[in-house]
Amino acid sequence: YRCGGAAPAIQAEEGSQPQTASDATTIGGSAHSQTRAGCTVPSGPASKSLVPDCPVHHVDPYRLPEGKIASLINFEAVFSDIALVEWPERLGEQLMTKDKPERLEVTFEGFGPQAEGRCVTLAGVGTRWQATLDRWHVEGGPLRKAPGDPWTSTEQSVGDDTTGVESLVAPLEPACGPCPTTGGRSCRPLPQDFREWLVLGVESSCDDTGAAVLRGNGEILGEALASQAHIHEQWGGVVPRLAQEGHREAIDRTVELALEKAGIGAESLSAVAVTVGPGLGLCLEVGVRKALHIASKHRLPLVRIHHMEAHTLVTRLPKPPTAESEPKLANSQAEFEPAFPFLTLLVSGGHNMAVLSRGLGRHTILGSTIDDSIGEAFDKTARILGIMQVPGGPHLERLAKEGDPTVYKLPRPLSKTRDEALQRGCDYSFSGLKTAVRTLVEKELPEKEVADLPEEEVRSRRANFAAAFQKVAVEHLCERASRAADWALALEPSMSTLVVAGGVAANQQVRAGLRQVASGANLTMHCPPPRLCVDNGVMVAWGGIERLRLGLYEEPPSEAGAEHAVEIRPRWPLGARDPRSQGQKLPSSKGHKRKADEGDDAAGGSRKKASKKTAV
Repeated sequence: YRCGGAAPAIQAEEGSQPQTASDATTIGGSAHSQTRAGCTVPSGPASKSLVPDCPVHHVDPYRLPEGKIASLINFEAVFSDIALVEWPERLGEQLMTKDKPERLEVTFEGFGPQAEGRCVTLAGVGTRWQATLDRWHVEGGPLRKAPGDPWTSTEQSVGDDTTGVESLVAPLEPACGPCPTTGGRSCRPLPQDFREWLVLGVESSCDDTGAAVLRGNGEILGEALASQAHIHEQWGGVVPRLAQEGHREAIDRTVELALEKAGIGAESLSAVAVTVGPGLGLCLEVGVRKALHIASKHRLPLVRIHHMEAHTLVTRLPKPPTAESEPKLANSQAEFEPAFPFLTLLVSGGHNMAVLSRGLGRHTILGSTIDDSIGEAFDKTARILGIMQVPGGPHLERLAKEGDPTVYKLPRPLSKTRDEALQRGCDYSFSGLKTAVRTLVEKELPEKEVADLPEEEVRSRRANFAAAFQKVAVEHLCERASRAADWALALEPSMSTLVVAGGVAANQQVRAGLRQVASGANLTMHCPPPRLCVDNGVMVAWGGIERLRLGLYEEPPSEAGAEHAVEIRPRWPLGARDPRSQGQKLPSSKGHKRKADEGDDAAGGSRKKASKKTAV
């Protein structure tokens, strides 16, 4: 595209021939068309450009093998104009070396949904860019009316009549006064009264398709949830490809049902929130595409939601408004309960974390599993005990109620580790406990004896196995949670709340054990209702509302460009990791090492900051 004029998008696909600017003109049907890897983003009026009518190329080679893009695009033409290159290290040495071409490198670092610890570093390669950086350092930055003009604290950025430099660097604070609107953005403005907001939440991160419509005050107007348990039971776990097909079949009807229950059409919505990660990539794409379609068609503000943060925030969902509570909710400054900071224990089939939550997007991971999550351990142990339903955890809990936890003794996780950091830390491990159950079952209830035993005896033994497993698993969870509470109180002495969220939070033994932990630490425990512990659209919509109140949303893409705006983050860390926590330990195979190097595990990230580089 060009500064001052939009151009049709031309997608470079793997296997296509290199294209030149003249080729692009022919394909695009416009003298302003330019080839690039990605979609065309319309620029503003020419009057807002420092260099009107200048070709600008946007290249993102992240998903291609290193160096592959050199065979797809004529970079001699690209580098002769202005080029914005994301992940420049993926271009390959034939295009990008340590000192060529001359360029400005911008490196972004930060964590989680709010990029906690955000740091942007500029580096100049070549005399031209190094001289430019030296000048910016003296003048206070690049935000000036023209190169060389002196910088002033009240000067406004080029091409924006409303946003000053001060607003660009000011820290994010909760909304005060009237609720934020979308004035100045290319989308429908939000109603001034947040109680009039109608927000759709879409969830498809794993095996449940969820949708819900909420008012801005948290009132649930309509919700729908499509389960895939019947699809995955025969496989003993979630199969990503089948889960994706299930989402595709259910997504339209699920969203329509939520809207029907709310008594509105999509055109009446105020905004759309959607889970973009972490989760199964194939599944996330389905929900994101649906949300983008609705947002782009009706020009609605779009909020991208972190799945685990949504589980945390749904605990703050207000109770249904009453005559007594409505006056409090009418104040846009009303603080939702529990107030930050608080300790969050996230327990689900894919995650197991103890997190110090200081605010939206401000999370510090005190501990996480080094192998299986507690929900995964429950499901796999259920399978060992002959439970075929998915998820197996709730069925194991019911079976455990029939058993005696003292009949069999199982080892306490991490009790024999020689790693002092693991012994004294808040990290979890459930893989060994699951293996111990398997060994116990093979010894006490071998397959060859099952047919000869009465059915009551078989069920009794399995109930005792389940009870023993659940007892040790909950004890391990509570032991580490108690230590996490001590760590969190040392970091935030004013903290007064323990939040327990995620699918396993519905387990009554887990709740009872953690209630004792909270009492011992003089904390108040908060849990969502059991139906909101599982993946659902309500938590996504509410997470969207909390972010909308802070003005954290984005413009929807055009309908034509919606497909190109699909962005998912299957391995999205929730926040920075406390140095005392070790995180998930992956096998040392080549494939796993590559994954560990490329990004943090979905359960919480690594010690390094998430980093992305862009070259201009």
